[in-house]
Amino acid sequence: MSIRILVLALSMCQATSLFAKTNGDIVKNSPFTPEKFTFQAWSEEDAAVKMKSSEKKRKPANSSMIDDSMMSKELKAIQTRLHGIKTSEAMEAFLDELDKNYESYPTDVKFYITQVMPTKAFRGFFYRLKPLFDGKSNFVHSQILTTAKAMATRVKVFLPYEHAEAGYEYVSSPFLDAKGEMVEGFKEEADVQLWVVNELLPLINTATQRLEKLSLVEPIVWDQKMVFGSQSFADGINRFKLIGEFEKNLALSASYSAITSIATMRAYSVQKTVALYKEIGFLYGFDGFGLFNRIDGVSAEKISKVIRKPAFASTGTLMPDGAKWMDYAYKASQKSLKRLSMAWELSSSERKDENLYAFNTNYISVNRDEIEENLRILNRVVMSKETETLRSAVTGEVVQFNYSKLFTNPPKDLKVFLPTQFDKNAKASREVTLANGTKKTLTYRNYLEGSATGWDVKQYEAYFPSIKANDDVYRTVRVLNHIQGNWLAIR
Repeated sequence: MSIRILVLALSMCQATSLFAKTNGDIVKNSPFTPEKFTFQAWSEEDAAVKMKSSEKKRKPANSSMIDDSMMSKELKAIQTRLHGIKTSEAMEAFLDELDKNYESYPTDVKFYITQVMPTKAFRGFFYRLKPLFDGKSNFVHSQILTTAKAMATRVKVFLPYEHAEAGYEYVSSPFLDAKGEMVEGFKEEADVQLWVVNELLPLINTATQRLEKLSLVEPIVWDQKMVFGSQSFADGINRFKLIGEFEKNLALSASYSAITSIATMRAYSVQKTVALYKEIGFLYGFDGFGLFNRIDGVSAEKISKVIRKPAFASTGTLMPDGAKWMDYAYKASQKSLKRLSMAWELSSSERKDENLYAFNTNYISVNRDEIEENLRILNRVVMSKETETLRSAVTGEVVQFNYSKLFTNPPKDLKVFLPTQFDKNAKASREVTLANGTKKTLTYRNYLEGSATGWDVKQYEAYFPSIKANDDVYRTVRVLNHIQGNWLAIR
């Protein structure tokens, strides 16, 4: 389960109660406290030394030289206990014990704990989501339900083991809270926002801080049986994988990326987003077309009109303490990129026995020059506090972008970036010459009807100084999209 994808999906969150939580309630119940959200300092030089030392430890010549004798007895015991878990209650007790005794465990167990502990926040997640969507938006409800059913099917087909079924029960079924009462579901978007900050974020922060302190210069061994059960990998092929400093840096990069997403979500109001998605779903036919609606396609104009309705005036607005959270997100995004770059710079084709490790860098060495260039550009943009110029290798066009200002001077309302002008021509036409020499005008649908043609460019200029006119918006989108994929790159 990808934490980042789930966190981003949480933005699909409608207040239904007469006593719905306000933005002030959110600030009061999930305050930003600097001492709680200060990142642990770390030395890039120290990380580099660890990575270099880690490469020297990559000695096994083939997978037959890795076996469970390289695992600690504690990790073996935990694996055996995990495979015996049959209920969500047993899973909760298992996770609690790991967390409580963290400091007493050897390195391989500690690494395992850092990767699984955030799961605790997702206990009963699908059950808790139901009140938020049920009967309010067929569009969103169907998406969430489809995801839950697909996960259940995958577990049944690919992981037909009691501990895996207990794991799915853990994230999908109701449970009793600390007071011995049935856990409450999310009734409004604010409940999800509070859950993300008060339940999920602390677990990710703790896992990240713990992982920062771990040294994997001496690689640890991962046993694939941990996931697939005691009867799996009977012939031993590909059963074991090594995890070293390179893999640790990738895991840290992902953790900081998740923190970035959470902090950004907390910075802005998600009030009435379920109602918003319901109306957008209505445009697409997910929640019905309506008695007098005709199938006419969904345009930027239609979507913009929905988002700009007075009912959604507060949706997407900066929270009273949003600037603090955006600054936190900014720092987390930089740390994520630093850890990714650290891993990349020290992953070379000279590393030995890559096929024995959890991440085989030989797969990315094929496109090394291209990835190197894209990472260089990302570092220039993300780490700089100044405006940077980016050039498309495809069209030669250039744009200016100040990444830092999105976080240090965040927009007060995300709706200001919506288009303000649209193509109003319902029909298009062209003249053709028939075989007999006569001319005829052909009239047909204008497929650009409703597309964006104008924006409030002043709102863009603070972050993209090169945007001075409407055409510059399209140019900016075009250039920024050229960084996507393997055959396009910004130079």
